[in-house]
Amino acid sequence: MTPQRILIKGKGLLSGIVLAVFILVYGCLCFSARHRAKVLWVGIGVLVAARYALAGQDAEGAFTLEAVARHGISWNVLGVLAGAMLIADLFMASGVPLLVADLIVGHCRTTRLAIVSVCLFSGFISAFVDNVTTVLLVSPIALAISQRTLVSPVPILIGIAVSANLQGAATLIGDPPSMLLAGAFRLSFNDFFVHAGRPSLFFAMQAGAAASAVVLFLVFRRHRQPMEPVEVVKPKTWVPVGFIAVMIAFLASSSRFDPDFRWLAGTGNLILGALAFAWGMVHEPEEAKRILRRYEFPTMFLLAGIFVLAYAMDRFGWVKAIADGIAGLVGTNKFAAYTLIVWISVLVSAFVDNIAYVALMLPVTKTLAATVGGDAFLYASGLLIGACIGGNITPIGASCNVVAVGVLRRQGHTVTFGQFARLGLPFTLVATTSAYLFVWLFWS
Repeated sequence: MTPQRILIKGKGLLSGIVLAVFILVYGCLCFSARHRAKVLWVGIGVLVAARYALAGQDAEGAFTLEAVARHGISWNVLGVLAGAMLIADLFMASGVPLLVADLIVGHCRTTRLAIVSVCLFSGFISAFVDNVTTVLLVSPIALAISQRTLVSPVPILIGIAVSANLQGAATLIGDPPSMLLAGAFRLSFNDFFVHAGRPSLFFAMQAGAAASAVVLFLVFRRHRQPMEPVEVVKPKTWVPVGFIAVMIAFLASSSRFDPDFRWLAGTGNLILGALAFAWGMVHEPEEAKRILRRYEFPTMFLLAGIFVLAYAMDRFGWVKAIADGIAGLVGTNKFAAYTLIVWISVLVSAFVDNIAYVALMLPVTKTLAATVGGDAFLYASGLLIGACIGGNITPIGASCNVVAVGVLRRQGHTVTFGQFARLGLPFTLVATTSAYLFVWLFWS
């Protein structure tokens, strides 16, 4: 049985230590990109030590090692992420996405259409592959367009980054926050398309993408020069496409056998990722070794640590305190609560790591639904929309933004906050508003 939440509401030394560690750790996550997982687990170590030193203040055993392992960490989500990252890396190394991008550019008559098409393509890829990898894949095409047409690569790379960030929330495997939502609400791959008989997050994000495409066309409206044909490079292999297809089919069907999203998706995806990597070691050994060297083990440890810290905040009453604070502002007005969740998430995620923020706030959405009324999925969808799209406002709001700025820096271009916000801010406002209204229309 799940341990009962301890509603201390800030009273007690152990509860205060939990809050203090949370603030310090999240502060480090916000302002330092180095050693984030290490800092997080040091904080968790402090919590564990404090818990056993002050065991009397955790009489119900809500934060024992057993409770954390059983209820605090979503092993299923970690399994999905671990397998998906391996398959995605092999897919990127195959050269197939680059071929598709070259074909898209080759069929565009004007530079503006080519730029917008590449941005939209990066969004499509990002629905199935992590955002950082997507930006690294598509950036050479953006730089090639820039060289051929003498258009600055700065707005092109920014457009690619914000488009990738937007669509990362469209599917279960697109981005870690989506996986967090799936774990918290027991959502299957299919639930991101249709949930409880209603259009779900995939279509909300497409509404945002369609509206933000207008922003991209306006930003690049002056670039009407003809686009020269590009040389199409053949892919190394098509096999990783098969692994991608099997992964999607498996995740789409796993809910029939594991409707509560507890174990099957993660276990199966981990096995599939291992098989894909084994194939790579046999047929592309150098590429497979490179993938293993660059594998995102720190991301896995970071996500596991965030699960634990968010669990501690929930079990010691701080999540309920946050929900009560929001309820105190909006009363029983569902629209006000939903609106507040969305736009606070946009603002916070412009500067704060959205994985950590979403992990903390998902339990808040459930408590808020019980306090204010309405469907918890409404508030959780608003949280994901605001947190994922809000990172597009600043160059530090999302990892893929940082990568895009780094690519430009290596090309001799310095990107200021103002330059990034010139495209990122209108893109964010238009995309968020469209997705926000879409979700309210179907889930209010």
